[in-house]
Amino acid sequence: MKTLAKILFCIVVLAVSHLSAQETFAPLVTENCVAFAHVDFTKVELDKVKETVQKTSEDLLHVLGFDDSSFRSTARELRTELEKLDIIVRPVFDTITKELGIREVAVIADADLLERGVPAIVAVPWKGKTAKQLDTLRNLLNMENEPVNFVPIGNFLILPLADRWASPEEELKEWAAEIEPAPKAPIFDALKSVAGAEIKVAVAIPEQWRIMARSGGMPPDMPNEVKGLLLFVSQKVEWASASVSLHEILGGDAPENSDVLLTLKTPKRSDAVQLRGMLEQTIEYGINAMRFAMEQDRNMAFQPPPLFFYFAKGFLRTLLPDVEDDMLKFRLKGESVGAKQAVVAAAGIGTALLLPAIQAARQAAVRMQCMNNLRQIVLAIHNHHDMMQAIPPLYSVDKDGKPLHSWRVLLLPFIEQAALYEAIRLDEPWDSEHNKQFHNVIVPQYSCPNNPLCQAGAACTYVVVAGEAFVPAVEGRKGVHTFARLTDGTSNTLAVIEVKEPFCWMDPTADIDLEDLAMGINAEDGRCGSFHRGGCNAARFDGSALFIPETVDTETLQNFGKCDSGKMIVIP
Repeated sequence: MKTLAKILFCIVVLAVSHLSAQETFAPLVTENCVAFAHVDFTKVELDKVKETVQKTSEDLLHVLGFDDSSFRSTARELRTELEKLDIIVRPVFDTITKELGIREVAVIADADLLERGVPAIVAVPWKGKTAKQLDTLRNLLNMENEPVNFVPIGNFLILPLADRWASPEEELKEWAAEIEPAPKAPIFDALKSVAGAEIKVAVAIPEQWRIMARSGGMPPDMPNEVKGLLLFVSQKVEWASASVSLHEILGGDAPENSDVLLTLKTPKRSDAVQLRGMLEQTIEYGINAMRFAMEQDRNMAFQPPPLFFYFAKGFLRTLLPDVEDDMLKFRLKGESVGAKQAVVAAAGIGTALLLPAIQAARQAAVRMQCMNNLRQIVLAIHNHHDMMQAIPPLYSVDKDGKPLHSWRVLLLPFIEQAALYEAIRLDEPWDSEHNKQFHNVIVPQYSCPNNPLCQAGAACTYVVVAGEAFVPAVEGRKGVHTFARLTDGTSNTLAVIEVKEPFCWMDPTADIDLEDLAMGINAEDGRCGSFHRGGCNAARFDGSALFIPETVDTETLQNFGKCDSGKMIVIP
């Protein structure tokens, strides 16, 4: 959808809607309708929009302190660009509304359509239209010679919004034959709540999605505070509606109560009160987590003062919703359009100023996740040692002493990957015909979340030092060494370290040796390293994780990799 005509046709959330949508498009709305947006072309006044954009822009130039000469030249240039845009948009708009007689269009997202790989459909009422009008519409939307094929369904033309979709006509007709219209679907209640708005989106959560959430559809590594909020929302929010006045955005007169931006409907008031409290707790958790992550990163260039975090909490609390009966309503505080524009401007300026801090916090959080992966691996090594009375071997071997499976495979039961472990044939090589099917499996604990090179088939970034604590099994899967081998002590011996170039996690020959450590961290020809700025993560045998800077001398690094160097290792 590259042409301006297609953009105009599909981005319908930027236009006016009215309640006739409930009647016109009801045959296409089911209980599984996820989202609905509607445009009434009869309410769009291009001249007024153009005039308002020009006036609001000129007011902004005055606020920004443009001198008279700069103001006149900039305003003149803006007016010229608006005229150029009008020359393109107006003929398309007139063709749609006058020649084709299209008064309204809807975009509908349905859970059943999503399962078929279609994010949404555009529905155009087409009752009584001619074949000539259909050709006109197709030509209008084929301005760049991209085929646009509408599918007739009942009294509608349907356009699937999907780049690649095999047999769209058959798929759509099959979907249409199966749908059961729901005149009282929750999505219609959401639409009624924003009946007078000009920009609107209505969303409802289908029951089948609620069931998925109850059955544990949340990512396992998601923080409990966030998981609890999302689970509560999925179970208690019946629908949501968002609205903003188009005239208000452009600087014109705003309709009454247009400061309500988002409404969440819950079954009862107590649910709304509880949800607001959870949102406030999530703000507290998020800011505290960001502060902790940034304070833990000793190498971070930007360390904001404590006042920054108090300010952030206070600002986010101003965005918390009001409880009104069984609804939560998010609104911009302030009674005038100018106040709202000030809030938006302040938010934009604040975002620009705080971007370095936010980016730094993100990097710190990712580094901490990487360190947590390393800690889990070492914990798994300890659990393996407790059960098998040995450190896992570098790799298991067959009767001829040939490598079968890496230590990473043998640790699977100890990192909550027992099902994957059971599916692998341990008596066959790692690259046997059966075991090849698992090469593309990404085991999260074995992959640094900050490494952009990770992909299916090459997503492992953690290795051990071969020939020290980890040596090949003499036979089968039995490890050779116990922790008694670590005469330097568990807190003084390297267990696991990052490499920059990912590899298949099942490869038993992918680990490093002391010569690799002698190359240093992030060296051009070396293996050890990462995409964390300034060094890489590692873990000791005592389970603690640390960041090894690029500046560490190679002798210290080699001694760190040995079990019996006799040296006290200090990593700066």
